[in-house]
Amino acid sequence: MAEHVRALIVLMALSLVFFQVVRGAVSQLIPEATFRRWRNLWVAATLALFLSNSVWVCILVTGALLLLYRRREEHVMGLYFFLLFVSPPVPAEIPGLGIIDHLWVLDHYRLLGVTLLLPVAFALFQRASTPRVGSSPVDWWVLGYLALMSLLAFRPGNVTSGLRTVLSLWIDIFLPYYVASRSIRNEEGLRHAMTGFVVASMILSLVAIFEMLRGWKLYSAVLGALGVNEWMFGGYLMRSGFLRPNATVGNSIVLGYVLVVALGFFLYLKELLSSPLHRFLGLALLAGGIVASLSRGPWVGSLLLVASFIAIGPKAVKRVGGLGLGVVAAFLLMSLIPGGQLFIDMLPVIGTADQGNVEYRANLITSALPVIERHLMLGSFDFLSAPELQVMMQGEKIIDVVNSYIGVALYSGMIGLVLFLGIFLSTLLQIRKHARVARQLEPRVSVMGRSLFAAVSATMFIIYTVSSIIAIPVVYWPLLGICVAYTGTIRDQMRKLAELPQKA
Repeated sequence: MAEHVRALIVLMALSLVFFQVVRGAVSQLIPEATFRRWRNLWVAATLALFLSNSVWVCILVTGALLLLYRRREEHVMGLYFFLLFVSPPVPAEIPGLGIIDHLWVLDHYRLLGVTLLLPVAFALFQRASTPRVGSSPVDWWVLGYLALMSLLAFRPGNVTSGLRTVLSLWIDIFLPYYVASRSIRNEEGLRHAMTGFVVASMILSLVAIFEMLRGWKLYSAVLGALGVNEWMFGGYLMRSGFLRPNATVGNSIVLGYVLVVALGFFLYLKELLSSPLHRFLGLALLAGGIVASLSRGPWVGSLLLVASFIAIGPKAVKRVGGLGLGVVAAFLLMSLIPGGQLFIDMLPVIGTADQGNVEYRANLITSALPVIERHLMLGSFDFLSAPELQVMMQGEKIIDVVNSYIGVALYSGMIGLVLFLGIFLSTLLQIRKHARVARQLEPRVSVMGRSLFAAVSATMFIIYTVSSIIAIPVVYWPLLGICVAYTGTIRDQMRKLAELPQKA
């Protein structure tokens, strides 16, 4: 039996059991009919991925399913997030018909954007009630960053490549940000989006735990079956004798990041679950996936997420102190139990495993600073050829810029870095402000704001340890859009409350 068929059998067994177990809990968050529709689409898309034997057949079948079912979705971001991780982002070039090399590169993420989000974006543009672009301070930072990156796309002098890059920027960044921030207008829409992301991430978590324990990447063989290089997302990387899992996102750090954001969302969603057992199992599954990622950035990011969530809530000092004592107690327990030292050795700073990765990140900053200083304002498109960075060449003949902020500064200079940071900092300020206001409306809505604040805070830390590759920007752009939707929802509710006495 072919390896990818065996992997499909394992995935179907894991996922179908998972869907059956979580059905009751998820039905408290979204309608059961919506959950069944999402589940059936996930299964159909997975079967298309593993059985099509062609990238283009897989794209066409999945695209047809999305176009068929999208009109049934009242809240499109929920379905978008639920299917976001159903397939690796295998690239497929659209032929240039002999005129140019290729028109564009399509992958799973862009397929979801074009089939699910683009029609919604057009409808939102035409709707008079849609908040205008620029109504949120975050919009201006996003537009400024996009405008700069669009101009810099033509810097190498290739017009065709520049146009292709500009199209990619607006499809990959503005489209998910705009639809997330404008299509969601109430708590129900926010809940659908967060539920879709969390349930999809829980499947990723199951796959991550399986891959780490069994030492088998379930999605590697299917890449070969699709006719592409099955090692395009890297080989079997180990840490302390365990496989670092990829699932569908192609990288263990990316996987850990996705699960950290899902954990942030679940801190809100668990408030809506009636069973303490469901809350515990949900937290345990996501935490288990984060641990299984064997990625130190997401490990620290998850602690920062929980600390941020607590810090802006009630009894913050007492609860943050309790979190600190809990971390110390867990560390002491790990040092006493058999095998615990193996985990401690993988920790950042105090651990001994793979310390070369830590040193590489420190050396990268040192090497990049002179290059940034030389092209201070607008960066350089060929920064990797700088002598200072050439010394960072690894055995695979690549220079891995494992720091998103350094990457932005190298490519677009301090102007680009200020705009990029402004997007995140402005989002945090807006959420903090509106989460306080939300306490006057409904405590649960304030908890949602705290969970979003924590997710953005953790994102800002984790992308300091990794470049914005594969699913990382695909997650944080709509995450920022959801935060804007949250602040808009709070403003709408406050406006309605202010109008009540006048109507009376």
